[in-house]
Amino acid sequence: MKRRLGQEAFTLLEILVVLAIITVLMGIFSWGLIRSIRSAELREATSQVATDLRRARSQAQRGSADVVLVFPNSSGGTSYKVDTVNKTLPGSIQLIFKGSSSGSTTNITYQAPYGELSGAVGSVYTVRSPMNGVGDLEIRIVGVTGKVIVTKAGS
Repeated sequence: MKRRLGQEAFTLLEILVVLAIITVLMGIFSWGLIRSIRSAELREATSQVATDLRRARSQAQRGSADVVLVFPNSSGGTSYKVDTVNKTLPGSIQLIFKGSSSGSTTNITYQAPYGELSGAVGSVYTVRSPMNGVGDLEIRIVGVTGKVIVTKAGS
């Protein structure tokens, strides 16, 4: 087909090739974007639980009443309870009881007036994203004082 001067255009094949390349690139970048969003949700959920644990200890030290946290058992769950307040983790993040050096309890009690732990010394909880490929995080409750440590799972 002859082209006249001043009437140059792209062929249908050229447009389709460019669209295919753009689609592949968008697919690659969107997967990375979704993965980073899930990682951020995982860090947010871990931070939420760790903060609630630290706050419960502080409340037990300031107040004259014990503070009880009820976490899911080894089958996992997306919510937990601080005293009578239900808390839900963002983005369907799972909180899973991994084990303890002193038993299989999933309740953590900070006793007033010193904020010491009762029966849950050495508890470990795994925080897991529903998306594969996003590494798990662990929340470890260490010692009688109930110090909270957040680490990557398996380290």
